[in-house]
Amino acid sequence: PGQGSQYLNMGRELARISPIVREVLADADAVMTPILGRSLSSYIFVEDENDFGAQLELMQTAVTQPAMLALDIAIFKLLAHYGFRPDMVMGHSLGEYAALIVSGIMPFADALEAAAARGSEMTRVSMNDNGKMAAVLAPIDEVDTILKQVDGYVVPANLNSHAQCVIGGESRAVEQAVELFTQKGYKALEIPVSHAFHTKIVAPAGVALRKVLDRLQIASP
Repeated sequence: PGQGSQYLNMGRELARISPIVREVLADADAVMTPILGRSLSSYIFVEDENDFGAQLELMQTAVTQPAMLALDIAIFKLLAHYGFRPDMVMGHSLGEYAALIVSGIMPFADALEAAAARGSEMTRVSMNDNGKMAAVLAPIDEVDTILKQVDGYVVPANLNSHAQCVIGGESRAVEQAVELFTQKGYKALEIPVSHAFHTKIVAPAGVALRKVLDRLQIASP
């Protein structure tokens, strides 16, 4: 959430100086206003950027995801304007949707709708334990070894490099894993999220999201 907030703050600065960024955000507003009940940019641009209530609204997953996706595409178009064009694209999690747009697999409007649905459906998942996530600085082989010592469900959710990953799972299992990593001398820190994303805990969201994806345009890259 902290990184997302910083990213969107950067988007505000870019929009102030770039007509290209403003144009992309206007296109996003046209798609998202009927879905959100207000414009996407109204969440991003607030009179008082230190307004905690406004920040909380922006950090709703169903708002944050399309907002960050819109900014991804705004930055892509800004770079293209200056002659920077990718030979290939890739992305992880929400970044996959940006890659889908840039590679021509999904139209911008469809990907925005999918991102919003993805966020809202994950938010709707409600269990006795919505789980936790934690960032871990340790070799992946060591992560696998330590997680096998934990009682309960916890898995490597995001493999970011050979020496850094994010784990997710049942709350107590993640807490126990963090304790074990710390005891072994590795840095492990819980991440403030509403659910254990990229784990089976949020899998029920896939059923409703599938229905949205089935009616959207998906082409070959």
